[in-house]
Amino acid sequence: MPPARLRVAWQDKDAWLAREERWNELTRGSPDDEDTVFRAVVILFDEHLWEGLVSFGVNYRDRGLLYVDDVPALAALLYVSESFFCSDPRAITDTDGALTAPWPTTVEVARLLARTRADHLMAVVDQHERRARQATIYGLYYRGRGKNPGTHISPEICAEVDRSSQPAYDLLRQWCGADVAESFEELKALRDEVVRIGRLMEQAIGCLRRAGQARAADSFERELRHPPRDAAPCRARRLTPRRPAPTTGRFRGPQQAQRAPTRRPASHLPRRETRHL
Repeated sequence: MPPARLRVAWQDKDAWLAREERWNELTRGSPDDEDTVFRAVVILFDEHLWEGLVSFGVNYRDRGLLYVDDVPALAALLYVSESFFCSDPRAITDTDGALTAPWPTTVEVARLLARTRADHLMAVVDQHERRARQATIYGLYYRGRGKNPGTHISPEICAEVDRSSQPAYDLLRQWCGADVAESFEELKALRDEVVRIGRLMEQAIGCLRRAGQARAADSFERELRHPPRDAAPCRARRLTPRRPAPTTGRFRGPQQAQRAPTRRPASHLPRRETRHL
């Protein structure tokens, strides 16, 4: 066999086999793509909130493994001891201090990380669910490149995908904490109510304008602090003083400004007498 096709030199085969055996032991019990916890962890790390601190493996060879680049910083963030990441005896620490931990440690770290950015993650989960609900109604369309036509995914398939993804969203809510989830739902309901009241006010302003009550409509617009989308823009009052009439000489104050001479109408001018020769 040519030497270029060898993984390692023959004299180093024992050390290489030991590393392979240790890596296989480290990845034992890794999840598959359809695992609910794995999907929740993927959503968590897809936000890239902890770049340079901790990451997560998604490929076939390292799916589910946790990579900690800075163990002391992550321990301080999560309020745990550094030995917490080595609780599983399969964890590996290299010469640079970076740590690789198996899937059970990944789940525990993800659960703690969710609490550190719970508000942000609740908004992410809500956005995912809103898009999924829209896809179950209209479907999805992916634009093609060049001469390749686009791809349309039917609402039925989108609904099936949404049903399989919902447990991961529920698990993320659980990791964020019941108190944060409840506060977020209350805030979302409050925002929806504000939008509903704003639309009612727009309709009321439009009715007032059609009824000839422009002053009342203008008053409501000023209270809302923004014009409604469907109504005609109201006339704003003139807040700046009018420009003074042109004067001659130096202007020394508002009381001493010379007013422009008032021009009398032509009807008040004396008629010019015309003599006939």
